[in-house]
Amino acid sequence: MRFPALHALLGSLYVAAAFAQQGNGVGLLVNTQQGPVLGSRPVNTVRQWLGIPFATAGRWQPPVPPATHSSTFSATTYGNTCPQLVSPAIAKFLEIAHQDDPLVESEDCLTLNIWAPSKNRPQNTAVLIWIYGGGFQFGASALKVYNGRQLVQNHDDITIVSINYRLNIFGQPNAPQLVNPNDSQNFGLLDQRAAIQWVYDNIAAFGGDPNRISIFGQSAGGTSGAIYSLAYPADTIVKGIIEQSGGLYGLADLSSPTLDDATWHTVAEAVGCGNSPTSVQFTCMQGKPWQDLITAANNAGIIFFKLVTDERLIFSDYEARMGNGQFLRVPALVGNVAQEADALTVALNLVIRGNSPPFLTQVIADIGTQVGGNCPTVKSADQRFGNGVTLWRYRYQAIFPGISTRQDLRAFHGSEIPIVFGTYAEIHNNAPATEIALSQTLGNAWVAFARSPATGLTTLGWPTYNPTSDTLVQLGDRENLDGASFASPHLLDATCDSISTLLDLNMQFNALLAGV
Repeated sequence: MRFPALHALLGSLYVAAAFAQQGNGVGLLVNTQQGPVLGSRPVNTVRQWLGIPFATAGRWQPPVPPATHSSTFSATTYGNTCPQLVSPAIAKFLEIAHQDDPLVESEDCLTLNIWAPSKNRPQNTAVLIWIYGGGFQFGASALKVYNGRQLVQNHDDITIVSINYRLNIFGQPNAPQLVNPNDSQNFGLLDQRAAIQWVYDNIAAFGGDPNRISIFGQSAGGTSGAIYSLAYPADTIVKGIIEQSGGLYGLADLSSPTLDDATWHTVAEAVGCGNSPTSVQFTCMQGKPWQDLITAANNAGIIFFKLVTDERLIFSDYEARMGNGQFLRVPALVGNVAQEADALTVALNLVIRGNSPPFLTQVIADIGTQVGGNCPTVKSADQRFGNGVTLWRYRYQAIFPGISTRQDLRAFHGSEIPIVFGTYAEIHNNAPATEIALSQTLGNAWVAFARSPATGLTTLGWPTYNPTSDTLVQLGDRENLDGASFASPHLLDATCDSISTLLDLNMQFNALLAGV
């Protein structure tokens, strides 16, 4: 005997059960504008989606929205990393900085990752979008220190997103064939914009609030935030910007000539495409395997493909625009680590010399930190302050043996990242109580800023920046190892009017180093 109604009911229950199992019944199956994506739960309180395509792009073409799909996309593993340009010194730096994870590289790399609270926790959260550093030459959202799980696990009202973007010759090729006043060949920056737009269009489905999106990044990621504010002064998506050890004035080449095509021609000639700026050369370069282009750049000793001054995303008068307030005037949190140049100075010495004399290394690093780190931050902070922008400025000073693993490393460039993300356990075991507490302090602050960029840090007792009063937020200093204290920036910034003198001293100490 058949019971059609019963069979139909059982069939419906089976489909519902299968759907619930696929999504674990806790909102892991999410519909995006391109189609359904299925995530996972790294812990019970956090939902995670990895490797979601936010755009697609041919080589040296702007990004466009990815294709739609009716089948479910499995977002359970990181996407490919964009091709990396890594010199021997940078490879040593990445090792020192705990960022030398094994990566799978491909030009098919425009993906993002999302960490959101589980469905039984508060939804409609603030959103922080992470933009990695690497001088626009290397970097990846898949690094262990950038995992957003811990921040979401430890705080309500926050969703973390990390993105990939194109780099080096693929991100800004400096190709003479691409000079067009109506376009930009800063493809990596266009990728960032496309990712931010995708998040705005889709994040509500993951439990995030599209009207509370802020961006944060370190090094070139911080510079990207500053560039975004100049490129999109009337933007309505980004409500706050956090710049960690990166800004407009740390990259001196932003004001250099429009094109640095020597790097392009060097690579083109090396791979057999010639050195004449013709359409034939460009077509030839488009057809070469990406590995050949990276190998040619490395063999030629090229370590940097500069951003292109296109008067669309990168402006030749960017300094005047900042001074005149022609930028996105949203609240900002900016700062540096106390010894920015330590790790790179040590890495260079180890590669070139085979050793790193402590005293000379630290003196050279201190000068480099002031010239290339602190003073550029002072300039951009004062311009924001002068234009009435709500602003906080910090200085990270903590030194933990599990992170600064050599005696000649102090609070180096990038050492704050595992403290901000709470990923220090991915680097070392048995973190001291002060490290755990300081990570909580920074996590609380970054999340508070994201929740309310205009007032969130004020609720924690942090004063807004004023260059004439005790408003420099000192994090992990000797007086308060696991929290924040406040001081005048005057003494720290006193030498910023003497950059040429500092550079002369740097040359003298480098000469001494060469003779050791």
